[in-house]
Amino acid sequence: MSAPASPDYPAGSETPALLAPMLVALLLLIAFIALAGQLTRGFEFWTFESLRRDDAAAGRLRAPPALLASPQGRMPTPWPGRHGEIFLVDFIYTRCPTVCSALGAEYTRMQAALRQRFGAQSPVRLVSIAFDAEHDTPAALQAYAAQHRQDARLWLIASPVDSAQRHRLLRALGVVAVPDGFGGFVHNGAIHLIDADGTLRGIFDLDEWPQALERAIALTADLAA
Repeated sequence: MSAPASPDYPAGSETPALLAPMLVALLLLIAFIALAGQLTRGFEFWTFESLRRDDAAAGRLRAPPALLASPQGRMPTPWPGRHGEIFLVDFIYTRCPTVCSALGAEYTRMQAALRQRFGAQSPVRLVSIAFDAEHDTPAALQAYAAQHRQDARLWLIASPVDSAQRHRLLRALGVVAVPDGFGGFVHNGAIHLIDADGTLRGIFDLDEWPQALERAIALTADLAA
């Protein structure tokens, strides 16, 4: 008994059925490549932090004015400060046992270098901004300051006076502070070079504090010229 004859399809009749999904896939691929190129600025920067540092290098990030409350002062401190001052800023939470503690140690070194060079009238000011509103109390800030031998004339350790200012400041500078699920935060452990107008001039890794300090001092000379 012979097998049933196969249906007689015209040659090439499968092509239109395959062409449509292939064309859609190609258009989606082109759109994805175009979007990736836009988001990575020409496929050059592939992480949020690298994009943030590119923005800093180009002067595209600026800290909004904020009121910072420190345990030493009765009145909140307006920040950024006076014309001509340069700030080296980090973002911390006082319960952090790792990065923030290391940053505190480096700030102690920078404080000693500034005191030796300028005395108490340094044009470069150190600023540590605490962002954990629930736990960064005045007592916690005072303990952090004592641990790292803060000289309040050179180094401001403070927190924004309210959540709106805190969120606005972190967002404007692209600073990430995300709860880690263990009571702490994943956050940017970097030193931010900011001028008196609030413009972010550069971002330095923790071990680059000598370069950050050198650049800050050079910037004060440029502004004074």
